[in-house]
Amino acid sequence: MRERVVFHRPAEPLPDALDEAVRAAGLDDRPSIEGPPAPGDGPALYLATEHWQDALSGLLPADAPAALVRWGTAPEGLLPAFALPRNAPATILTAILSAAAEVASARASTAALARRLSEAEERVSALNRIGIALSAERDLDRLLEKILTESRRFTGSEAGSLYLLEEGPHGMRLRFKLAQNDAVRFAFSERTMPVDDASLAGYVAGHGEPVNLDDAYAVPAGAPYRHNTAFDEQTGWRTRSMIVVPMSDHTGALVGVLQLMNRRLPDGAYSPYPTDLVPLLLSLATQAAVSVKANQLTASIRRLFEDFARAAIMAVELRDPTTAGHSNRVADLSVALARVVDRAADGPYARVAFSREEIRELQTAALLHDFGKISIPERVLVKAKKLDEEEVLRIRDRFDFALEAEDAQECRELLLKLLEAGVPPSAEDVRHLDLARWDRAQELEEMFEEVRRANEPTVLPEEAGGTLRRLLTRSFRDRRGVMTPLLDDYEFQLLSIRKGSLSVEERTQIESHVSHTYRFLSSIPWTADLARVPEIAHAHHEKLDGTGYPRGLRADRIPVPARIMTVCDIYDALTAADRPYKRAVPREKALRILEDEGRAGLLDPWLVTVFVSEKIWVPAGHP
Repeated sequence: MRERVVFHRPAEPLPDALDEAVRAAGLDDRPSIEGPPAPGDGPALYLATEHWQDALSGLLPADAPAALVRWGTAPEGLLPAFALPRNAPATILTAILSAAAEVASARASTAALARRLSEAEERVSALNRIGIALSAERDLDRLLEKILTESRRFTGSEAGSLYLLEEGPHGMRLRFKLAQNDAVRFAFSERTMPVDDASLAGYVAGHGEPVNLDDAYAVPAGAPYRHNTAFDEQTGWRTRSMIVVPMSDHTGALVGVLQLMNRRLPDGAYSPYPTDLVPLLLSLATQAAVSVKANQLTASIRRLFEDFARAAIMAVELRDPTTAGHSNRVADLSVALARVVDRAADGPYARVAFSREEIRELQTAALLHDFGKISIPERVLVKAKKLDEEEVLRIRDRFDFALEAEDAQECRELLLKLLEAGVPPSAEDVRHLDLARWDRAQELEEMFEEVRRANEPTVLPEEAGGTLRRLLTRSFRDRRGVMTPLLDDYEFQLLSIRKGSLSVEERTQIESHVSHTYRFLSSIPWTADLARVPEIAHAHHEKLDGTGYPRGLRADRIPVPARIMTVCDIYDALTAADRPYKRAVPREKALRILEDEGRAGLLDPWLVTVFVSEKIWVPAGHP
């Protein structure tokens, strides 16, 4: 009883009979001037005499684990109360005081149990809250920061550190990933350490068992590990209590080690880590390990997709080397423009914000936006001119053969004429043949030069079609004696293309790459954070007025990321210097084209204005 009950009274002598009864009951005699018992001190027995019965009024909370004894008066108040008759024998007084002490002790036990239940509920609630918070974090660095911060808050730790297990060239090692300390500032740098018994973290990682030290400088005798005092010596801070637990996932596989130091109570006093906290901390460490593994798995899947995207780009560029770098440039431009949109405080996109995942989603869509070109015939995909070199050579051969055929025909006619006249050919006849051949050669050469000019992918003047049409009516007799035009209808149609180098059918084939891209990307089981990649890529050739392709979407159906990519795609296509079928457009002219299309309602005018004003084409960090 003496160790369980605190006896409060004013700092004045008790009546002899009461003093004798207090000693006989085995109670402590603590003057009230020392104040009420602190939480956790145990039960309290309050005593009031007739001279100062109000003196303890401030010490009598209704829910206190206590009993009230009044000397010579009737009991009052909400606490269990007992009356001590003034003239009662010492044995009676002793019995009453002992009974009151037992009541106080019972109430204290009940109150202590209630406190422990409340603390347990709070800890379980905290574990659930922490688990939810950890599972929602997608960024590994922020996740590790949150794990250490929440673990320290959960245990009331002043400092902590976190290690991750990794495979090194010489086996498994612990990487010192993170450290926190509320008391001192320090410079932190990552490093690795072996998984062995030399250090606390290495020991816990190797044995999979927690270590709980009341004093880091009083390691149990025979323990193979030791506390590294280097940090304490460098900073002047002192490590006191420590608890080190393994971070193992639900399968028992070790992920890392969590180390916490210097537990502090609410009043600021340092305290050892209680043993009943260890299983809870292990539970928290398991939740953290599962979250880390899930995060690492997600990151590995993301890297797989990114590597696949780059491999896909490489496959397209191997078929069309002339566009090498285009997809990467469009991706970089799109991300840069999206970051500006994300910062917009006013304008049509003031309420638009891009998360890190959405930026990555846009970047992936931009990288793969032209993947469908892998299904386009190579002769169309890399077509630099209206007719390819082989087709032009066939026309060249046809012109040369026509020249020789007409020469041969004129020589034959001359020989027949001379033979009929019975005269031999003269030098003058040969001269006339040479002049006629020269005139024909000049005419045919001029016609072929017109073919060469028309074959370039430039905008043709209106009269070009008429000049080419002459070639349809100019014929020669081939080896079989069949009259054949110098230019056939197919060649004429291609050479008559007014703009670019593609026919209507070929342009349709090129434009179909968007649909091929969408069908291909839609077949991939994207993770939730990349789910809109097919949709964004599908819309990168749509125009706000509905004149784009392949679906003719209008503005309200075109996603904002696709609008961003469209501006960037057009700019890079205009300014690219690696296209054999066109010259690079100067930047100033390309920007004017974008602005014209913005004013015409084809492109988003706000995005175009920002693209120009922010000089999105300039890499970050460059003037």
